[in-house]
Amino acid sequence: MLPATGFENPALEDDLGRGWFCPPCAMVEGFLAAFPHVREQLEVAYVPFPRPRRPVVDLVGEAHQGLPLLILAEPAEGEGIETAGGLTFISDEKAILRYLGRRYGAAQPLP
Repeated sequence: MLPATGFENPALEDDLGRGWFCPPCAMVEGFLAAFPHVREQLEVAYVPFPRPRRPVVDLVGEAHQGLPLLILAEPAEGEGIETAGGLTFISDEKAILRYLGRRYGAAQPLP
């Protein structure tokens, strides 16, 4: 899951009229753009940026509504993998990229 406003509508403005974006989410978007064969294997959902992020809260609870968020199709164990609400997920952007790279045969991020 990624924030809708950061990528579909970067209209979030500060008092100077500049937009905002989520750097960790941009890192995941860049990875998916660089490796389209990975993106094709995923169902990417864009959720509203403001909290509470109801679609995320409904799945993994209020404590885990940070973005980006990769919900795994099956239970797993490993670096950065957590469970809540009966789902297994990763919320750290570098752990997400390492998982996706290993799972789908794409490059790994530098340590």
